[in-house]
Amino acid sequence: MQALVLTYVKAFPAYLTATWQTLLYLYDLKLAVMAGGVVLVCLLLRIFLGGIGGKVVRLAVYVGLFYFVSTREQFRVLFADQLSARIIAGIIIAGVWLPVTIVGGVLRLVLGRGSEPDYAPPPSAAATQGAGSGQPFNVSKPENEKKQIMVIMMTDIVGYSARMEKDEAATYALLKEHNAIVRKAIAGNKGKEIKTIGDAFMVVFTEPLDALRCGIAIQKELAKFNKPRPGNDQLKIRIGIHRGEVIVTAKDVFGEGVNIAARMESITDPGGISISADVHDMVKNKVEAGFQSLGVVKMKNIANPPEVYRVHINYG
Repeated sequence: MQALVLTYVKAFPAYLTATWQTLLYLYDLKLAVMAGGVVLVCLLLRIFLGGIGGKVVRLAVYVGLFYFVSTREQFRVLFADQLSARIIAGIIIAGVWLPVTIVGGVLRLVLGRGSEPDYAPPPSAAATQGAGSGQPFNVSKPENEKKQIMVIMMTDIVGYSARMEKDEAATYALLKEHNAIVRKAIAGNKGKEIKTIGDAFMVVFTEPLDALRCGIAIQKELAKFNKPRPGNDQLKIRIGIHRGEVIVTAKDVFGEGVNIAARMESITDPGGISISADVHDMVKNKVEAGFQSLGVVKMKNIANPPEVYRVHINYG
């Protein structure tokens, strides 16, 4: 088997030469136009059709091309054995696949189709955790659970869904800027990112003061980011912070404490921070910010909602 493989490896330069001679022999204007159209279609599929479905479609196209080339009578009569014909047909298809894959990947980045492979931005969390929605997260009890008192911070971009519908590429670029700002603040304030849901972050902290400092750092950094931008193109987020009992697993956090934080975020003004009374009692007089009580705000599916405080950030 090894000897057979080495034989074909040594013969590969000859196969490349035979491939080039075959293309020259079969060349005509009509065939060249058809080949150019096929390459263009493959390139467009690479750029605009991502995910598993896109891979399956592209694979089917290349398999179809291989079958079309290798079974053409004009092609088969050039070679004494079918194996050589199939090898050369494979080289021709590889000659289409490789540049299409490289060029298409570069164009995906340039056109903002995603810096991650076949990325498709998930739906906005605003649609799933607004004041009128049902439970924003799954609160069923997983295995190996344990209950803890933790501080939960929820964030959400204002108007994300509308922006995505209007200009997906620009909104995704904005989302990446947002994510970088939020993650920098989380890392600098002892937070732990649990997950992102579209444009929303769920983060936990041990201490309420760290959570509030993180929220303030995010809003201040976003204020700098927005300063040179027109009002209709600014990036604003809402932040809700609550301290309560949650169910903790190896990969997630569940429970009413999470739901309260999500509800608080949904009633927060754009660019603002809302905190619960328990958080307020533990951070007052410890940060350069003011606090305004909004009273006990009714929250859907929350039997005993906490008193909510609006945070007034000092941007001086």
